[in-house]
Amino acid sequence: MKKLWQIFAQTVTVVALAGFVVAQLKPHWWFGAGAPLTVERNAPAAAAAKDYRLAAARGAAAVVSLQPMEADRAEAEKAPRRLQLPEGHPDIPLPDEDSPRLPEAMGSAVLIAEDGVLVTNAHVVEGNERFLARFGDGRSIPARVAGRDQESDLAILRLEAPGPFAALPFAPADSFAVGDVVLAVGHPFGVGQTVTMGIISALGRNDLGLSTFENFIQTDAAINPGNSGGALIDTQGRLVGINTAIFSRTGGSLGIGFAIPVQIAQPVVEELRSRGYVRRGWVGVQLQPLEAALAEAMGVMAREGALVAAVLPDSPAAAAGLRPGDVILAIDGKPTRTVREVLDTVAAIPPGKEVTLLLERERRTLEVKLVAGERPRPGS
Repeated sequence: MKKLWQIFAQTVTVVALAGFVVAQLKPHWWFGAGAPLTVERNAPAAAAAKDYRLAAARGAAAVVSLQPMEADRAEAEKAPRRLQLPEGHPDIPLPDEDSPRLPEAMGSAVLIAEDGVLVTNAHVVEGNERFLARFGDGRSIPARVAGRDQESDLAILRLEAPGPFAALPFAPADSFAVGDVVLAVGHPFGVGQTVTMGIISALGRNDLGLSTFENFIQTDAAINPGNSGGALIDTQGRLVGINTAIFSRTGGSLGIGFAIPVQIAQPVVEELRSRGYVRRGWVGVQLQPLEAALAEAMGVMAREGALVAAVLPDSPAAAAGLRPGDVILAIDGKPTRTVREVLDTVAAIPPGKEVTLLLERERRTLEVKLVAGERPRPGS
């Protein structure tokens, strides 16, 4: 019996040892193949933090702070102290009275052409004509306002010095999407040039009450007072948008900032460079949303569109025979489901161009042709 037990123990030991050897030399015999391993050879370039350095350097070279020149500053100091904010933007607490940093928080601007053209927000340069543009490397160059567009909240300046300057290229309008990493470059609170990182949180934000034409990029990259007019760039250092405003209850960044996208900024900048102002299409109607209850009460078949509330006299719409109660369904074949879409589509029409409006009138659809006029400029 004792001999049988010894034989059994020796057999178990040999089998265990053999199993250990097999597990080490031929593990797939013992454990099976399992799930295949995946090797990602073409990882996105932005996955490595060091890859932001070139983009940040490119943005930093092209973003300046704006401070009013002495003559303008003297006039500004007579007025109550306030940060430059777009109309309708929530109030932001000012620094203490003895803070030396308020002038630095006027705003930022972005070089978009080698000959010294800067783009910023119209609200940043409001009330002033000449500024000192301060670069991140310590240079200071005078700049003069060359054009403003209040309806998009954009303005351009020209540096009063010969170039060439390091300018940021525009990113293609279809090259960015929600979730993309972006960097915000500006001069917040007078602490000096600052780069913050985040993602694009949303696109097409509108009806915020910040400007007439709104199509904002929303980002969680930290944007603070003084960042207005600065650059929102992608990880290749291309200009994605112009930082404009923040949503804040405290005055600091809460992760909801807004930037004017390049598809809005680029045509406005081109118009300002060539004319000094922006020409937009106009038909001369007052519109209101077509809500379901209103459509039912008026007997309107459409459930999407913009309801004509009034037609201005001596306008293109009046000449074409538009009437109150008409519903604009499409312009040149492009569906217009909301008042915002009608406004944006009409504004993009070159003045003098003939367009075709698809309307619903008295439960019938009809086409009306009209020649777009030029949208009156604010204050004109």
